[in-house]
Amino acid sequence: MAGFGLMFHVKEGGVSDPIPWKPENFTDDKSIIVLDESNQRIWLWHGSKQGLVARRTALRQAESLKGHGYTVGKSIIGRDIKEILEIDQRKIGREPNTDEINKEFQAVLAKKVKELDNFVITFSAMEADVRRISSEPTPTPAVKAVNEKLSTPTVKSESTKLPTPTVKTESAKLPTPTVKAESSKLTAPVVKVEPSPAATEAKAEAAPEAVEESPIEEARISFVFKAILDHYDDIWISKKKDGSYSVENMDGSVCQFSIKENSIKFSTNSFSGISSNVKTEIQKKYAELARLL
Repeated sequence: MAGFGLMFHVKEGGVSDPIPWKPENFTDDKSIIVLDESNQRIWLWHGSKQGLVARRTALRQAESLKGHGYTVGKSIIGRDIKEILEIDQRKIGREPNTDEINKEFQAVLAKKVKELDNFVITFSAMEADVRRISSEPTPTPAVKAVNEKLSTPTVKSESTKLPTPTVKTESAKLPTPTVKAESSKLTAPVVKVEPSPAATEAKAEAAPEAVEESPIEEARISFVFKAILDHYDDIWISKKKDGSYSVENMDGSVCQFSIKENSIKFSTNSFSGISSNVKTEIQKKYAELARLL
């Protein structure tokens, strides 16, 4: 399948700049996005020196390109992208799945391409002549007006046929009513306001107020992070709405835990994605630090 392609260098802060289509771009200190219409894919390549935050930033940029494509002039490149495939340079030669993806990716880079404007390339020279990418505006098709075929409806007025009603005035014969003032005897009504069921339910479902952690609890939380950092250079920490903490590394989730009454409670699936030896070492390190309290 023929199509167009683009390379992007993802810089710090999430800025993606188009770059020339060259194998030399793939260095160990960069994350490179390759938009590949020929396979309806986005290839996301991470150099071995890229940290967790940089890889996550690049992934967000790749997901944005997959959803919206990239606009060049009046054309959009990559509107029909189906999937994103990540390649971590550190896993090449160590993980079969990464090796398989990288093999396919190298085949894409080995294809003969033709350079167009704005860093765009095409995998088919014939298609490039038919569908040239440029900044020239796309002609707008003429729309045939059909308003002249619509006739204005005529409203027939018949107000002249309606007879004018005759009102007979007899106000002189009507006696003037006598109003007896008794305002001093009237008391203001008392209205009892009760809260609606919806208001009552809303109050009942109000989010619980955040509970501040004690210094000892804060210390125990820090001990968990320190024990994990002894084994992973990059971790991603997030605090959930329920007050629990989630820790991830480049391969996925490490653990999730909450703290209550100075005690750490790990979720059922915590440490299931890592080796049992590392899990044991993390637990031992946490226990050693906890004894300092």
